[in-house]
Parts: sequence; structure tokens; C-alpha cells
Amino acid sequence: MESKKDVFYLAGYDPRSYRYYYALLKRNLYKQNHLNGLNLSVSPCNQEDGIPYCMILGEQSRVNYHFLQWDKIVKKYWAKNLFDFVFDFAYFLKQYIFSGIFKIFAKESKTQLIAGLYPILYFFLSYILSFIGIFFLFKIIEPWNLFFAFLMVIVCLWVATKIILYFGQRFAVFWLSNIYSFCAKYATGKIIESQDLIEEFSQIVLKALQNNQKTKNYELILCAHSVGTILAMSVAAKVVRIAQEKNLDLHCFKILTLGQCIPLVSFQKGCGQFKTDLQTLGNVSLVWFDFTAKIDGACFPSLDFFRASGIQAKFKPKFLSPRFHQLFTPKTYKKIRYNWYLAHFLYLYANEILGKYDFFNFIGGKNTLESKIGAI
Repeated sequence: MESKKDVFYLAGYDPRSYRYYYALLKRNLYKQNHLNGLNLSVSPCNQEDGIPYCMILGEQSRVNYHFLQWDKIVKKYWAKNLFDFVFDFAYFLKQYIFSGIFKIFAKESKTQLIAGLYPILYFFLSYILSFIGIFFLFKIIEPWNLFFAFLMVIVCLWVATKIILYFGQRFAVFWLSNIYSFCAKYATGKIIESQDLIEEFSQIVLKALQNNQKTKNYELILCAHSVGTILAMSVAAKVVRIAQEKNLDLHCFKILTLGQCIPLVSFQKGCGQFKTDLQTLGNVSLVWFDFTAKIDGACFPSLDFFRASGIQAKFKPKFLSPRFHQLFTPKTYKKIRYNWYLAHFLYLYANEILGKYDFFNFIGGKNTLESKIGAI
């Protein structure tokens, strides 16, 4: 019998639109077909009530894959110039270093501690080397012409800053500091659009849940990646609360989190509402799988974020690793493991070797999510 699914996908902190993620899905799904033999196909994107979606069709499965868009909000808070970069960096220092939260990171996740120190080390080492070079240049020119020496200092500082910004963007330094800054603001309610966004997304998910209460062989998967997992917690909590009020059956409602960075919010002071949302999810039995990898420098690998955030949960997700080292050839994996940015997106990519982690089977295969992942 054909299975029917609704998958609601929440991307991470990315200014790129759903079109990028649709292309990523389509390209890698067809690549994965050669490994898993599912012969899935992807339709062109359409829109329903302003929500982009495509259909993933298999021999015994039919999936509506919805893109929950929030790239316009990301664009608003995305660092665009030197002033933005400096402001984000200063806010990052205030919220994560001077507040003392970095001690919790050091205790719970050395990967995130290193990732957090990355922007700091990059900025300070880059400018120290620049100042040393400029100082020696000044000492060389000063005896010839003092005015020209000062002029060269100003020009060299400007050039050095441009170079630092260029390579900072190239090596994802500012992407990280921007994410840290955004999450700290989100925790304390300073992202003013977030509540409307959560309300909108939860209503979309609830509509699908209500419309399929009597549908057989149906599952609804809320799938989120990276910073999208933070939004997903609040969306899922709101769905659960309203579903309980309306006495809706939640057995088909499932969560799949990939490369989560939830503690970037739950470790913050003043994140009371977010912890309340986590507590709601910790009090209800849901099918929930959380995949993180040690080589992913922008996630909290294998961390029980309920315990680490001081939340008593009766139910928790199953914390798993995709085991990327088993999904790629040694040559490819050697390149990947030192590229934290690429590793952070591998959850959405086709593999080179067929393994237990298969994102496209999870969302498009005919069986239930728990039957495909539960044995991992």
C-alpha cells in the first residue's frame, strides 16, 4: 500500500532562498538513487498558500516536501559591511565570552568551543600580523618622509582590513560570528519577527496534521537543519500544545533534526520561553531522531541538550551519528573532515557508499521514519 508523507523542511541560517535547497535536494536525490535503488523522482516546485513545495514520488511512496522559508529574516540580520561584522563580533564577545557562557561550552562541547574561538583567533591573529608588518613598513619609510609614512599606515590598514574581510567570508568566519550573534538575540526575544514566524509555521504544520487524522499510512515529518533546528523546537512545541488542546492524534508527527545547534539558545541567560518549549517537547512521546557529527564544527555532536540545558525530560530524541567516515571513500573523507563548512551540510548530500544514514530514504522511502532509523 502506498505511503503518504508531508515533510516540512526548515533550513539553517542562510540568506539563500528555497530555490537553492530545492536544487540541492533534486541533484543529490538523483545521485543517491544510484546507491539505494529507490528510483525516487522530484517534481518541479509549486506553491500552495504561499508555501513552496515539490513532490517526491517513489514506487510505493508519495511525499509533499514543503520549504518553510525564513531567508528574508536572515537577510535582514545578515552582516553586510565592516560595521556589521564589527558589531556582530563585539556582541559575540559580550554574550559568549564576557558572560562566562564559554565555560559551559568548554564543559559540554569542545567542538563548539573551538568553533566559538575561531572568529576571535582569526580577528586577533590577522590584525596582529598586519600591525607588525605595518610597523616595520613605517620604520622603513619614516626616515625618508614622516607624512608619507603615516599615509602608508592608513592605506595599509585599509588594505589589510579588506583582505581580512575577504578571507573571513571565504573561510566562514563571519558566518559563524553572525550565527552566534543571531542566536543570542533570538534567545532574549530581540528577533522581533520570530514569534510571527513560529505562529505561521506551526499553523501550516497543524493544518496538515488536522487534514490527515484519518489518513492511513501517513506521517508528518518536521525536518530541520542547523539553526533551523532552533526554530523547529518552538514550532514543534506550539504544534504539540495546540494538538493536545484540540485532542489531535500526534502519533504521525515526527521530528528529524540534523546538525543541531540548539544550545546556542538554550545556554543563554534569559531564554525562558525557549526552555519552556523544550520542556513541552520533553513531556510528550514523539518519534524524534537527532543526527550530529564530530567533524561538523557548527553543531553539538551527540550532546543531550535537554540535560545540558537543565531541563528534566521524560522523553528525548534518539541521539545518533551519521558516521560520515563510512559513507565516503577515504580520499573524499580526508578532504571533508577538515572543511567544517562543507561537513555541516553533508546531512543533505548524496553519499559515495551506501550506509545506514540515507537522508533521501528517510524522507522519501515507503516505510516509516522509525523503521528506517530505529535500528541504527
